[in-house]
Order: sequence, then C-alpha cells, then structure tokens
Amino acid sequence: MKKKAIWILSILFTLLVVGGSVVNYINGASFDWTDMLGRVLTSALPLLLLFCKRIPFSLPLIAGYYLLLFSTFFLGAMLRFYDRFSWWDTATHFLGSAFMAFMAIALYKWYIPESAERHVSSWLIFLFVLSFSITSSVMWEGVEFVGTLIGALESDSNKDTMTDLFSGMAGALIVAGYAVFQKKSIAK
Repeated sequence: MKKKAIWILSILFTLLVVGGSVVNYINGASFDWTDMLGRVLTSALPLLLLFCKRIPFSLPLIAGYYLLLFSTFFLGAMLRFYDRFSWWDTATHFLGSAFMAFMAIALYKWYIPESAERHVSSWLIFLFVLSFSITSSVMWEGVEFVGTLIGALESDSNKDTMTDLFSGMAGALIVAGYAVFQKKSIAK
C-alpha cells in the first residue's frame, strides 16, 4: 500500500509541478527549467524508499511530505502565496519543522528496539526529536542562503531568517513535547 501511495503521490506532484510551470510560462512568467527540475527531483525523493525492504515511515507521514511540498512549492512559489501573504513563509517553516519532528519519532521507532525503549528517558526522546528538527531547520536556512547567493532566491533579511528559525523551533518544541507525553505510544 505504501509503495503504491509513493508512486501515485510522486507522479501526481510531478504532473502538478510541470503543469504549473507550463501554465505560468503561458501566462507570461519566465520559464526556469532548473527550478522545475529541482521541484520534480524533490518530489521523487520518496521513490528511494521503494528500495527498502520495509518502509520506515507511515502513510500519513509520506502524505505529509507531499502536503508540505504542495504548500511550499505549489501554493507558496507557483501561486505566489509567499508574496501575497506575509505569514505564509513563517507558517511553512513551522509546519516543516513539525513534519521533521514527526519524522524523528518515526526514525526513533524504527531504530530503537522495543526491549531497549523502556530504558530510554522521555527527555532523551525530547532532545532527539527537538535536535533532529532544529538541525533540519538550520540546514534548510542554509539552502535558502545558498539560493540567495547564487541568485535563485530573492535576497532575504536577517529578520526573515531568524523568524523562520524561531518558527521552526516552535514546531519542533510542540512535537518534541508530544513525544515526551506519548512515550508509550512511540514505542509501539
């Protein structure tokens, strides 16, 4: 079921990105094939999971990945939500960090045997989930910084970067707190 969902979501999102790029070009926007290719490759990343014997991520987490891509690439960039709504960037950073925190929980469940889990402190889970998510936020900001340097993204301010990082940290804190209070369900 997961493998079919990955194929379907990847194909649908690729068609959406390519179709949106063509529509934008027809409507007078400049065509940036590297931007479109980057979005298509990002949507294809979950296809790498098909090489796993067992996929470590749940169907809602996989769907969440595509929902995050839809929010950032399609709504944010292609439909210009970033320009139209001042809060959109901050909201997507919050959701992105929350997503990465849920991914950290999935990885924890995947790699920590149930027999060892009962000896793991709730606060260690909290720190792992928080650290994983915040590290992801910092890496994303690094990608945005490089994008700005090479001219692929508009120049951002320090204020925007810090707002993005604090928003990401808020999303990470909420899910890390959830992980502490749901320790028993994480182990299952």
